[in-house]
Amino acid sequence: MRRVGERDTGAGEDELRSQTWRELYELFLAEHERHLEATARFGVSPGDLKAMLRLDPGEPQPMGALADTWRCDASTVTWIVDRLERRGLVERRPHERDRRVKVVVLTALGTRLRADVTEQFYEQPAGFSDVSLADLRTLRRVTARLRGPDV
Repeated sequence: MRRVGERDTGAGEDELRSQTWRELYELFLAEHERHLEATARFGVSPGDLKAMLRLDPGEPQPMGALADTWRCDASTVTWIVDRLERRGLVERRPHERDRRVKVVVLTALGTRLRADVTEQFYEQPAGFSDVSLADLRTLRRVTARLRGPDV
């Protein structure tokens, strides 16, 4: 259903939704390529970086909890943490209350790398500065609604 003030594009509602989603997805894919290039420049694999982005600086995480968060098995967590630890990006430590449990924490180097990559990821895509303030406000409101209340 068209709202007051919306222009008729000639497309049906379902077609408009589909076209809009395709455009957004193409933007996401282009940005993903840019992110892969940034990841390569920092010398980490996309999987390693994804793992690092799920670690909060200064907050040690038990290995088992990482398996849940990263949606993988414990052996995969060990493999990823081994690689990150060899690079000096994370450190394993004994849990403060249960020495049988190992926790993982970002090192100072890992925290810096995570911040540097994140800063590049959040750079605006080309053409974003050409979008009007009214459209930006609308886009922000719509994306917040699409992400839902739990995000």
